[in-house]
Amino acid sequence: MDMYTGSLSPETIFEEIITQLTARGLHLPKTFATAIKERHGYMEVTLADTSRWVLRLSDDPERYVHLHPGRYSPHTLRIKAAALKTAMAYTAAARNGQLSGELLPDMNAVRAVAGLSPVRSLEDAQHLLKIIHLMSGSW
Repeated sequence: MDMYTGSLSPETIFEEIITQLTARGLHLPKTFATAIKERHGYMEVTLADTSRWVLRLSDDPERYVHLHPGRYSPHTLRIKAAALKTAMAYTAAARNGQLSGELLPDMNAVRAVAGLSPVRSLEDAQHLLKIIHLMSGSW
């Protein structure tokens, strides 16, 4: 999965996308659905911060635009499932006061609970540390 790490707020992202769709005449469900079908199921838009977002047709008729960061877009981080599990488990353990304060043993303890193999060193875990930092604001 790709996680957006840029400075735009969700509100700004939505406003920019709505503005672009409106400018193209694609802001109504029917015109959006037609455009997406003509483009093989998706379209891509670029926002002010140069991040690229993929738009698809949602199953929800009220919120008919499904969006996610584009693959390898600027201001995104590509995350594998195991890394996301680790970061989520670590963040939850931190919020519940279940960490000892020793980073590597704590990380390996939450990985064990998640059914993942341990990491050998903090040098090997830089990608995990970056994701944990983004999710929790600290490490």
